[in-house]
Amino acid sequence: MSITEVAKLAGVSSSTVSRVINSHPRVASETVQAVRAAMAKLDYTPSDRRPGPKPGMAGQRKGLTLGVLVMGTSKDRTTPAFEELMRGVANGAATHNLKLNFHHIADPDDLPAAILNGGVDGLLLHGALPSAKTREKLLRYPCVWLMGNRRRPDFGDQVMPDTYDIGEKAAHYLLQRGHKSMAFLNLDHGHWPFRVTSQSFAGHVADALATCHVLERARSDDERAYWPQHAIGAAEELVAEYLKIDSRPTGIFMADDMQAAILQPALQRAGVKIGPGKVEVISCNNERPYLIGLTPKPAEIDIRVETIGLRGVERLAWRLENRDVPERMVVAIEPLLLDPEGQPVVLDVAGR
Repeated sequence: MSITEVAKLAGVSSSTVSRVINSHPRVASETVQAVRAAMAKLDYTPSDRRPGPKPGMAGQRKGLTLGVLVMGTSKDRTTPAFEELMRGVANGAATHNLKLNFHHIADPDDLPAAILNGGVDGLLLHGALPSAKTREKLLRYPCVWLMGNRRRPDFGDQVMPDTYDIGEKAAHYLLQRGHKSMAFLNLDHGHWPFRVTSQSFAGHVADALATCHVLERARSDDERAYWPQHAIGAAEELVAEYLKIDSRPTGIFMADDMQAAILQPALQRAGVKIGPGKVEVISCNNERPYLIGLTPKPAEIDIRVETIGLRGVERLAWRLENRDVPERMVVAIEPLLLDPEGQPVVLDVAGR
């Protein structure tokens, strides 16, 4: 007999059953009665190994080890945000009395011995998706993916930026700046978080009765790699397409800072004047090292990478105590809008 069967009979989620078992104070009395009735009918008795918080659990966590597995990447392509992500992970582990076992592997199918031999209790995953064979080996552990993948993972929980809100904030920022014709520029067509972002951006622009052009190119390097290397030629092709638009867009949203570092100079080489009262740019991720050579600097959407690392550890700590909960959880972290000087921007009521 499992907690899932109790939940099905009671008409609630497995997590609700877990809260009833553990006497959580914020469960409606009628729900408690329904769950306990289902437990009695099924003759279900929770064991001491049941999921959920128990006395002394914080102390028990001290002996647990999380594996941090970064897959399909190489050191020459690490992004500036990666350091922030790992800082959040380290802070989260310290808060929850968890040890970390870090692995950085170029081949997603080349799993380290510590993971193959059961040397960790749960996994934080980042990077490229593994093959089906490797996936089966990882499924023995509770898993939480950090950040957004090129293709959506089909297992494990995930903590990532709120890609819909990114598009909404970018659209309203440019609308608030008075732009009526806008463009979304992306050199990594096929990256599913960018697809959600572009749809959100275009939708909110259209809702304001403004015009939006989505201009994209497929990445030119290995599709399996997590961090891309964008070609200058592709950027120039995208700029040439932009220049052909009648009523040329004056508000431009670039998919991320890695792309902005080559797209904005390409626009300027083509004679596009960028700055207040001219063509204005907003980018995403808040990876300032990419923007060092840009004049003027674009506005930014800070996706709060350090927070994603911290919340990822919290999610995995919860999953370690609630292994029987069947639902996969996706936690979306709200982004922060910054002006070109790096100061927070408050959108007006109409912009919300």
